[in-house]
Amino acid sequence: MFMRPGFFVLAAILFCSPAFASSEESPDGHHDSESPAAYWVLTNGKFFTVDDQQPWGQALVLSGDRIVYVGDEAGAAEYVSDAARITNLGGRLVIPGLVDSHTHPGLMGVEQYGAVDETDEEDILRVVKTYADSHPEKKWIRMCCWSESMYGKDGPHRRELDAIVPDRPVWFTSSSTHSAWLNSKALEELGIDRDTPDPAPGVSLYVRDESGEPTGYLKELYGLYGEGHFDIDSEVHEQGMTDFVNFLSEHGVTTLYDAGTDTWIDRIYSFMNKLQEQGRLPVRYEGTFNVFFPAHVDPAVPEMRRLERSYGGDRLRFNTVKFYMDGVTANHTAAVLQPYEDYPGNRGGTTLSVAELRDFLLELDDAEFDIHIHVIGDRGVRDVLDAVEAAQQAVVGEFYPRVTISHLKLIDPADFVRIKRLGVIANYTPWWHGIDPLDDGGPLGAERNDRSYPVKPLFDLGVPVTFSSDDWSLPYLSPFLGMEVSHNRQFPKDWIPFPVRAWAWLTGSDTLGPDSEQLDLELVIRAYTLNGAYQLRMENEIGSLEAGKLADLVVLDDNLFEMDRSEIHKVKPSAVIMEGKLIHGSLP
Repeated sequence: MFMRPGFFVLAAILFCSPAFASSEESPDGHHDSESPAAYWVLTNGKFFTVDDQQPWGQALVLSGDRIVYVGDEAGAAEYVSDAARITNLGGRLVIPGLVDSHTHPGLMGVEQYGAVDETDEEDILRVVKTYADSHPEKKWIRMCCWSESMYGKDGPHRRELDAIVPDRPVWFTSSSTHSAWLNSKALEELGIDRDTPDPAPGVSLYVRDESGEPTGYLKELYGLYGEGHFDIDSEVHEQGMTDFVNFLSEHGVTTLYDAGTDTWIDRIYSFMNKLQEQGRLPVRYEGTFNVFFPAHVDPAVPEMRRLERSYGGDRLRFNTVKFYMDGVTANHTAAVLQPYEDYPGNRGGTTLSVAELRDFLLELDDAEFDIHIHVIGDRGVRDVLDAVEAAQQAVVGEFYPRVTISHLKLIDPADFVRIKRLGVIANYTPWWHGIDPLDDGGPLGAERNDRSYPVKPLFDLGVPVTFSSDDWSLPYLSPFLGMEVSHNRQFPKDWIPFPVRAWAWLTGSDTLGPDSEQLDLELVIRAYTLNGAYQLRMENEIGSLEAGKLADLVVLDDNLFEMDRSEIHKVKPSAVIMEGKLIHGSLP
């Protein structure tokens, strides 16, 4: 086993200097009164700290759940006693515990869809009919997935589903999950007719024919139908949620933000609370309340307080409201500055006006909650920034909410500096940046599609950029997949777990955006650690390896900075330490 020269210095001190066995004073004279027997000395490592004052260290010392020292090995020897625990990492890379700052644990297993793995309309309908015929016991036929790009701006029609399943309701979710295709029986079951109002015109709506009748094509309405409408297998759902948080934990994630529960809010958080009470919740978990439509604005603050009272605890907390400003480009609901290439005159829509969003932000300021905003289009980004600026100007003193805008498929370059000036946090899902899961680029045209997901300009300005998984299927959750794609701006060619879903997303090129968007690993890891901690108001507790912070460490056999950059997605930590305890893997 290779050991650097510094390790022999530590070994010599350990075996030849008994004075250190009883010392309780650190090199800077700030040891507490705790017995040195509590110290755990990790040495002979490569510690990437994400601390600008000391980016790298050779050794780290823990006491209880806290880091007490990071630095060279000679300094770590100050903490050694006969009772101290010593671990030689053998040159392994160690990074801080990771933060998944936008994901959906509660959605794994809740939607028990029949799978459609076809790309031709005739084949898709055949699979739906076969599934319905083979499941006569199901009241609802729930299916996924079809691509919006197959049907153009008008979308699919209920009559195609009526022809194959006329007697039972069919709900068919799109591959983006932001659209649904219903047959007539489903519209009838849900009470949707020509008089049903759109919850947020231009964004959340029922597509209608020339006579005003709904066609069965629904856009951005997943926050309206679910709990109380469809039967859910609780055992499957709870196992899915358990697998989700355990998978993230095993891959080094110690903290996450749940960016949405659709309509399953109490079902999800009551289960997460149960895991918390049983000591089985392996991550710090920030829950949320979703504001999908204007009608959700008024109950947002009371609901956040109810959720905290009902389910809040040491691991589960509620500090950030989730708001949907626009939709997605796949179904033409993202708010864009210029009309869609394939839908002249349509620029999408926003859920709230600038004035309405400003007022909502002021309410959150008064209640001291943060906000996480879904926004895809460049007009949506601009409207959000206008609302943030107006709210900040209306407040005397410090504006409380930390505002995160997520996804950011399009940003007008003029707004980069505004994001920085207004203190807005930019959240991305980097594995999308090689394959775009929301559309195939068609609605935007080549020029806009080629400048999708601009990340580097924001890093260059010093904007806090955070990274996340934003999915509810295990293969896509690994932060190391996101690290590779953001580093290479390319999806791993040897790893596409769901080929048909990916078929709907491929843009025809290996990369999405210029090569200049390939990010240095130091920036990528910062986005998954300290910046994520900042988004969740935990930057003083986690996110970097610094004395005084919680001891969240990820130990890697593979050195991310030295390995083949196309193999990063395969990485899995050899050990995960959370709050000073080894929770996964093993150490030498």
